[in-house]
Amino acid sequence: MDSNAPPPPRDRHRPNFRAQHRARSHESAHADGVVSADDSGVRPDLPLICRGEAQVVTTDDQLRQLLAELRADGSFAYDTEFIGELTYYPQLCVVQVASHQRIGLIDPLAGIDLRPLWELLADPSVEKIVHAGEQDIEPVVRHLNRPAANVFDTQIAAGLIGLPYPVSLSKLVVELTGAKLGKGLTFSHWDQRPLSSIQLRYAADDVRYLPAARAEMGRRLDKLGHAAWAGEECTAMCDTSLYRFDPETSYLRVRGAASLPPRNQAVLRELTNWRDAAARKHDVPPRSFLKDEVLTDLAKNPVKSVDKLARVRGLPRPVEHEYGNEIVEATSRAMSMPAPNLPSGREPEPTATEKFRSDALFAAAQCICAGLSLDPSLVASRQDVGDFYRHVTGDGAGEPPLLLRGWRREAVGEMLTEFLAGKRKVGLEWADEALRATVGGRP
Repeated sequence: MDSNAPPPPRDRHRPNFRAQHRARSHESAHADGVVSADDSGVRPDLPLICRGEAQVVTTDDQLRQLLAELRADGSFAYDTEFIGELTYYPQLCVVQVASHQRIGLIDPLAGIDLRPLWELLADPSVEKIVHAGEQDIEPVVRHLNRPAANVFDTQIAAGLIGLPYPVSLSKLVVELTGAKLGKGLTFSHWDQRPLSSIQLRYAADDVRYLPAARAEMGRRLDKLGHAAWAGEECTAMCDTSLYRFDPETSYLRVRGAASLPPRNQAVLRELTNWRDAAARKHDVPPRSFLKDEVLTDLAKNPVKSVDKLARVRGLPRPVEHEYGNEIVEATSRAMSMPAPNLPSGREPEPTATEKFRSDALFAAAQCICAGLSLDPSLVASRQDVGDFYRHVTGDGAGEPPLLLRGWRREAVGEMLTEFLAGKRKVGLEWADEALRATVGGRP
């Protein structure tokens, strides 16, 4: 919410478990790098836009009353402001909630018991409207050990109604409601007290327009027949496994992991688990404690003795001195690990012909998605389409690829399978200022 950079594409199917990365993605998703600040205070005359001032909530009694009102409304917008660069878990500084009748700014630094809020977020009977909401719903898993429920993410829904994915909140709001949000607050100190009037206004406007935007998106989803797909994708976003450190798979999130042989991946797995434990102990983000590049270097060139660590470029000397023995021990465990316990390793490199054909199929998939009012970035990456191509043209063994699972199979996967087999043809035309796809039988 503090950066003016455009939002980076998110790979929703290979989620990043690091709080710092999620924080940056969240900030970018809310940032306004295009729309000029509108200080006129004029808001569109839409029934679902709350026109009142925000209430600052600093006591348990105020919070209980606010949550009771939101529960009675049955649906509300939800967002958070946090500092994610200094601690293992982001420091929560402000919680914003809004219905069409009220806006509340909850102050976590005032010593409020937030458990009733987390309980409401986990209640499936009440809808929560978020924008790029992974970081916002993570505390529910951490504090309750269960997922948030009935979440509608407007950034996900945008990719299913012919809008870009990802899209910033400011661009989405002006597209759907006509309201112009002000510039993002770059590097705002959300932990300062009292909050400034500008901070309060910015925080309130982050949720003020979401109920109206959600209503319009619901109409468009219903018209296109994509509402169930949005629901499935939003439910998948709440999966608790996305918000927990998994000692068996988290190493795959380290940059460069996929290119390593199995034995070196085992070293990286052990070192990633060690790094996470050390970062928790020191209460710092794992990548701030030790960069991915250093972990990858240690995995590529396993160190067998502490005296060799001085040669590792980028390894902080305090880390070397305090944890040198643990680094060597973790490396030794991986190097002596039986072969059946090693990671599966990297996929075989495709041949030149396979790469050209899968790239051609990726281009076709992009056209089909756009013609169905689906943003291709939400549906599948180039690698996902490559996995699909190898699965369909191979023996079909193993776990089905992403495009043959869930709503993506219904939306694109089955059609693409028949298209690849020559059993279906797809036509494209430019109509009503948009790309349209028509699907027919055998060419």
